[in-house]
Amino acid sequence: MTDTSSSFALETFCFQGILLKGGHVLDALASCHTIAFDKTGTLTTGELKCKAIEQIHGHYVGEEKSVTGACCIPTCDKEALAVAAAMEKGTTHPIGRAIVDHSVGLDLPSVSVENFESVPGRGLLATVSGNESGIGRGEPVKATLGSVDYIASLCKDEDESQKIKEAVNTSAYGNDFVHAALSVNDKVTLFHFEDKPRPGVVDVIGWLRDQAKFRVMMLTGDHKSSAMRVANAVGITEVHCGLKPEEKLNHVVRISRETGEGLIMVGDGINDAPALAGAAVSIVLAQRASATAIAVSDVLLLQDNISGVPFCIAKARQTTSLIKQNVGLALSAIILASLPSVLGFLPLWLTVLLHEGGTLIVCANSIRALNDPTQSWKQDLHLLLDNCKAASEQIQQEVPTPGIIQIAHPQ
Repeated sequence: MTDTSSSFALETFCFQGILLKGGHVLDALASCHTIAFDKTGTLTTGELKCKAIEQIHGHYVGEEKSVTGACCIPTCDKEALAVAAAMEKGTTHPIGRAIVDHSVGLDLPSVSVENFESVPGRGLLATVSGNESGIGRGEPVKATLGSVDYIASLCKDEDESQKIKEAVNTSAYGNDFVHAALSVNDKVTLFHFEDKPRPGVVDVIGWLRDQAKFRVMMLTGDHKSSAMRVANAVGITEVHCGLKPEEKLNHVVRISRETGEGLIMVGDGINDAPALAGAAVSIVLAQRASATAIAVSDVLLLQDNISGVPFCIAKARQTTSLIKQNVGLALSAIILASLPSVLGFLPLWLTVLLHEGGTLIVCANSIRALNDPTQSWKQDLHLLLDNCKAASEQIQQEVPTPGIIQIAHPQ
């Protein structure tokens, strides 16, 4: 009973370009009433564009620059972009791709990278050098690229760390952009990136909130201004921002414990992997997802959009309902067949026939899992009758109308 309904349901997922790691995922999806989304690459397109490069700490500005000469070679913007692009070469992270794309076609100094290290959820560490740019005057120096909080936390002086954060908050470009900071030789440069919500996200969030009655939230590592801008655009009111990977996991575990139910996590990056692993159901956009995120996922959306999320939830609820119906139908058939037989009203062969008939009814009911999950049983019945009527009319048209056969008599 259960396997028949689940098998038909899994078939419809394949038609929609969605892969599930087993029928048990359907039960977990149907039992959840809370869902959390990552921001960058999930609610947004993930196609970041670098809009500005700003020197916020350690660079010579104003009158100082005219006295001491050039701060960086050839310019501060080009040196910072050259270092960042060299560190992000070959990356799959949206910010890294945006930096590399922004550097294409520009006349930038050559920078070599050594001792590269990636710190998940925080940033990149490396030793860089470049005679053309004058970084360290040709000597290797340490460079760090990551979130503003991470760069600020590396400062030895608390006042220096606070100055960096204040410079970001008072930036001339505002706080609505996605930010990344680069620190080289105590010079901090801020990169501003623009990201846009995915098409159709507003409809998805609206369906989850209004029809499925879900509690919808955002879990992101971005700063508050950028997170709220996207949240307001897509209709999410509960936002948790500035989170490290382990903090995302803590939120997932805490919320699941408070609600007493499972939580669905939707993401795509390596920073989402701990939260995805800790959720009752993890949904991943496969096209841009990291290998770690795919490995811990329960549901893979092969198409690069989140419109499959409502389908997953609706289909899981439909399948669970069909399974309950099948159990009721099977038990009813057994009782109706066995009780009269025990009392001597029915012969054994008729009892077996009724029992097998109940099995056929269950299989026929399971076929409804192939239908649109938003349909009711009345709509399914009307659809079945319409299909039967159409098939009957087609058969009648194909059967030739009997005509009069004339026999020619010989002369």
